[in-house]
Amino acid sequence: MEIIAYEATSRRFQFLTKAYKGTGGRLCTASCGHLVESKGLNKWCEAVLNEGHLVFKCPKCCKVWLWQEVCTLACLTQEERSSCEEIISRITTQADESFKKCPECGLYVQRVDLEKLSAECLPCSETKKKVFVFCFDCLREWRNPDVQSNSCGNGACTFTALLQGCPTINVQNAAVHGCPNVRACPNCEALTQHCQKGCSNISCPNCNYTFCFRCLGLNGNHTRGLQGCSIAERQKVLGNKVYKKREKNIRAYLLLQAQLEMENRRAQLQMHRVTRTDGPQQPSNQP
Repeated sequence: MEIIAYEATSRRFQFLTKAYKGTGGRLCTASCGHLVESKGLNKWCEAVLNEGHLVFKCPKCCKVWLWQEVCTLACLTQEERSSCEEIISRITTQADESFKKCPECGLYVQRVDLEKLSAECLPCSETKKKVFVFCFDCLREWRNPDVQSNSCGNGACTFTALLQGCPTINVQNAAVHGCPNVRACPNCEALTQHCQKGCSNISCPNCNYTFCFRCLGLNGNHTRGLQGCSIAERQKVLGNKVYKKREKNIRAYLLLQAQLEMENRRAQLQMHRVTRTDGPQQPSNQP
């Protein structure tokens, strides 16, 4: 079997026989089955990223290597990985769904199949001594035994995905500049947005709870304006509160609808009776 080695000086890959003694780098078997020498791959990673590319392919068979696999093949140090991921963060946009940071360690994880929600973080799996999989939507640990499912098993996954992935407000003079575009009410977890004008306080349209859109604190706790009011992290919600609130509202709505339908039926029945009683008189047969 050939050994794939990267020559940093010429910036080219070499395909060597197994008799090749190597240069001291570790030999790893890639997911495509080819043997790869680790030494020099860190320079290849930097070269690919500096050209603005985010896809790493086996130079022999062109099969895609995920970023987390590349880090393992190249034996990247923490410093080298951090340097590369700074470039990744500059290249990726908020709409890019192929790279997400692991919620546990903060390192980037890549996926090729955008329809697949589950993703494994290799460093976390190694640290925890078990496979660590998280949801690419809500960025929480995967709870569903079926990793191929389209549901991670966490409550309010869609809500949390929106909170984690919504755009950041970019209005320089606004009090909420730098905040996520969507917040969950700290009281009932209903999602809400800020008009981006005026102060940072907002009243939840669902429960009327007033809170600061920046720090998520209770209204009135700011004694010195925005000084000391730091922007809270993006939220993750369970959805229990808002679901219970919605269920209560739905039950009340259905009860009201049933009462209105009953009243309408009574009114129609009464009108029918009146029509039969006060109907037109039959013409008389007498001359």
